[in-house]
Amino acid sequence: MHPPSQTAPATPATDERRRSHGPLVTAWSQRPATALQSIVPDGDWSSIDRRLLDSFVAQATRESAATDRAAAPWPQPLFSQYSAYPLIGERLCYETAVGDRLARLSRAVVLAAASAAGVEVTAPLDPLAEVADGLWLLAEQTTWCWAAHDDAFRRFGTVTPSLGEPFLDLGAGEAVAAVAWAIAVLGDELDERYPGLTDRLQAEAEHRVFRPFLDRDDWHWLGLDVDPDGEPVVLHNWNPWILGNTIAAAAVLCSPDRAELVIDRAVDGIDRYLAGLPRDGAIDEGWEYWWNGAARALEAVETLDRLAGGRLSLDVLDLLPESLRFPLRMQLSADWYVNVADARARGDRTLPFDLLHRWGRRLELPDVVAYATAHRDPDAPVATDRAGLGRLVRVCLDREWAVADARSAALPLPASVDLPSIGMSLAREHDGRSDGLAVSLKGGHNDENHNHNDLGSVIVALDGVPAVIDPGRPTYDARTFGPDRYDIWCMRSDWHSVPAPRGLLQQHGPEFAARDRRGGDHGAQASWSMDLAAAYGLAEHEHWRRTATLDRTASRVVIEDVWTLDDPAGTAITLMLWGDVTEVDQATLHLHRPVAGVRDVMLQHDADEVAMEVVRLDDAMMRSSWGETITRVRLLPRPDADRLLVTVEAAR
Repeated sequence: MHPPSQTAPATPATDERRRSHGPLVTAWSQRPATALQSIVPDGDWSSIDRRLLDSFVAQATRESAATDRAAAPWPQPLFSQYSAYPLIGERLCYETAVGDRLARLSRAVVLAAASAAGVEVTAPLDPLAEVADGLWLLAEQTTWCWAAHDDAFRRFGTVTPSLGEPFLDLGAGEAVAAVAWAIAVLGDELDERYPGLTDRLQAEAEHRVFRPFLDRDDWHWLGLDVDPDGEPVVLHNWNPWILGNTIAAAAVLCSPDRAELVIDRAVDGIDRYLAGLPRDGAIDEGWEYWWNGAARALEAVETLDRLAGGRLSLDVLDLLPESLRFPLRMQLSADWYVNVADARARGDRTLPFDLLHRWGRRLELPDVVAYATAHRDPDAPVATDRAGLGRLVRVCLDREWAVADARSAALPLPASVDLPSIGMSLAREHDGRSDGLAVSLKGGHNDENHNHNDLGSVIVALDGVPAVIDPGRPTYDARTFGPDRYDIWCMRSDWHSVPAPRGLLQQHGPEFAARDRRGGDHGAQASWSMDLAAAYGLAEHEHWRRTATLDRTASRVVIEDVWTLDDPAGTAITLMLWGDVTEVDQATLHLHRPVAGVRDVMLQHDADEVAMEVVRLDDAMMRSSWGETITRVRLLPRPDADRLLVTVEAAR
């Protein structure tokens, strides 16, 4: 039997189809007519954060001590790991191995750059040789694409990647960017000691990234697709993540003419992404995905500004301030967030907050600077090796971020947030403080990026820690972004704090939406409401209005559901809770909190019956937020009821 052909027709690229005329294209076209400058920011490697350097040296020492060989073995992505995704749907092992390889390369580049700048580096291995080994391994790696993204299995029926038609995905973008940043930082030293290595890497980048990018128009992340009504398909984080990496790589690895061609087309694509961002700065993928969506676009703009010699006009990008504020607007407290879509509930202090710090300084946004600064621990290394080499180089050379100190900044916790573009609202009891109650209510529709069928979902926090929760997402696998997504329990409405009219589940699709959203913050009270009937496909004359209210005077959150149903049999309201739940009486639940120093919660309701179950979590991603268990409470109204009320207060 002959193997299937690995040549399949692709949509050819056309300049007219790709052309965009938005603000970023305008700014880039108006840059000074000079040669492209270095992508490496101004800065002094000799003043690198010593804690970061010492942590990298310690890691290199551990690696060399673990083997009797002259050099510790590099992480090796295996075929069994790659093929595990098309065969059994497991993706984490391969991506972890690839990530470990890139992390070691990142550490080596930083150590080599610091050593070249005269900093004393006592690494057990020659850092420049380590860099060369890492780059060589990338050149020899069969594919730069992550297995979960490669379309070879679907197109050709193989569990091997196509060598003739490499797939350009996030993994390929990360790999080519790592190559580019390593050469941008150490190119002269590498060329002097290892003649020909850079040429080999340029050839690999051309084959794996630049040619597929220029030759094809059918990449879904380009923003050229339209829906059945002729409207552009909403873009997601793949667009700026891949294109930002492609811009940096082209500037380093392409000839000037080819670099200009690649960068111009990449700018067109990011311009389309920026055009799709709403004016209120929100993104439907959730706060955590902001860092790999809008933040990647900001990094691309940073790179373009570097290439233009710091003279890229940004006044045309008037949406930047609101976008920069989105993460802080979703924050409940220092370590907790409103975690809609696939975002996690717990914060991650290793995220590149230096990016926000730089942009906050540049645009003179004190709240953004304060938010970023509040996450800078002066006793910890300035970054980690997992951020990606481009992010790592930037943070190493950002002296102002290195001396930032969380002890000098207070979190900018706004009293309320209203983001109409995604139907999201948040109100807290005290402006600028995490103590007290906070409540969020989610609207939108059920065809958003990373959607969870969770319209009307409420999150209630007390003292900055969620009590009524969104469970979040599990570790990604083959089901996550395919037709079986809503077979995953935590993607379904019956596992969110939402109603179930007649026991119905919410359905997936843009027509399943929250309607007639109203409300606002009126000082003593902040309240929002919406009709959820369409989320369940109810009849036109049926209604379900949910209202979430924060009463600051009474220190109380009220969740009210009012409905008109032809037959209410089977109706229930779900509350997902974190902590130990006990029934005080028929109308009262006591929630003992699993966080020391945080007050317990009392929930009162007028349901006829209560059903509770403790859910044991076996997924590492979900356990990172909630530990071992969460609790699902089902409130069953009286058969003749047309409303149900839940109040949430601190236990007295």
